[in-house]
Amino acid sequence: MCDLYSSIAIVTLLGSVRCEEADPVPVQAQARVTAGERHLFSGEDIQLACSVPEDPLSGWRYQWFLNGVLVSSSEVYDLKDTQVLQTGGYTCLGEKDIDGWPYVMKSLPSDVLNVHVDGGWVLLQTPTEPLVIEEVLNLTCRVRDDPLLMEVTFYKGDVKNWKQKDKDLVFPRVSLEDQGSYWCKATWVQGYVYHSGQSLPASVTVLDKLTSPVLELEPGRTVVAEGSSMVLKCSTQLHAREQGHGIEYYYMKNGTRLGPASSRDTHTIQSAVKDDTGVYTCKVRVRALNLERWSNELKVEVKPRDRPKRR
Repeated sequence: MCDLYSSIAIVTLLGSVRCEEADPVPVQAQARVTAGERHLFSGEDIQLACSVPEDPLSGWRYQWFLNGVLVSSSEVYDLKDTQVLQTGGYTCLGEKDIDGWPYVMKSLPSDVLNVHVDGGWVLLQTPTEPLVIEEVLNLTCRVRDDPLLMEVTFYKGDVKNWKQKDKDLVFPRVSLEDQGSYWCKATWVQGYVYHSGQSLPASVTVLDKLTSPVLELEPGRTVVAEGSSMVLKCSTQLHAREQGHGIEYYYMKNGTRLGPASSRDTHTIQSAVKDDTGVYTCKVRVRALNLERWSNELKVEVKPRDRPKRR
């Protein structure tokens, strides 16, 4: 009987130790194209590779998924002689053995890597990632088997904008106005016969370096009870290839600054009073890039608390 109680005590102790062990911190896998293009003709090849950049030296095992369905268990996924059915969103994740509980660690899935396999004769290749204003935009109107091109016309929406013989169209400094849906039409000679065809539309996304901030009162209200805390949140996004640029936040009430610049995207009034009623705005600034943006106006009303009724 003593041995039985001892065994139960040991199992209980091990269980409590296991519960106290810290869970492994998950890291995210990364999917990338190592050969070929993400927008390609059927019959062409593309190679995908998976890695875990934050932990590159460990013995990871990898899995690939197409639209959530397992398609491969390898670090490198070769798609040879592709078919239209292989169009879709590819993700990967890593898995490795670890010493402690739960003995197997899985990474977070990678971001979706979209691959489009075109079964037609003409396709338009556009950037696979959003561009930031002032970057270079390259559009390529490809014809299957690369025949001799006679004429290429590029369209934005339904408007014919550029007619040329070259398959490449370059915008040296892209702007927000260049964002939109593009397609192309090509005429070519093959076997002494003229052919013509057009691509499917392809989208181009252009981001501002610094988005206009949105000012809101957490948690999404505009009326505050007197004496309660009041938290203003100034939300913006910085899209810059260079790292390390800090954002300065300025908060104003009725046009008057509420203090010096802050590195925080929130401004808190601990105990609101009636005089805190007003129109609030915020400004964001990135000194290194000489950028600043203003937010919307937010009307906030501070009301007295309801007094309890006397019986």
